[in-house]
Amino acid sequence: MTPPLHLSDLAQLLFRETAAILEHQGRADPSFSQLVAILAQRQEQIQRWQAVLEMVGDTCESTTVRKVDGQQVVTTMIRARPEVAMLSDAMRQSQSLLGELGLTPSAFLRLTGGKKDDPGSGDEFDF
Repeated sequence: MTPPLHLSDLAQLLFRETAAILEHQGRADPSFSQLVAILAQRQEQIQRWQAVLEMVGDTCESTTVRKVDGQQVVTTMIRARPEVAMLSDAMRQSQSLLGELGLTPSAFLRLTGGKKDDPGSGDEFDF
């Protein structure tokens, strides 16, 4: 699988990581390229927004000034930063895309019928 040219360097790296997993499982297919590209873009956004939130925090202060009965009333509220919602949305879509590609544990078990294909991944009691 080849990453599309429009992806950033980081997104191309993330694309290659996902493509390598699919290749290892014997499920890499060029028809998955656009889906993997979207996943890589969302994973890149997750990293970016997580970095922003680590630097500035999850909340911000919002101050409103209004007049009530001729007097100024100042209201201060603590709100979630917009990046919190964007991060949540990117994480939700990434999880959905991983499921579409069969890369979540439950999707993997559905694909394999509940059997582990990798002989080295069994536990110590497998005979």
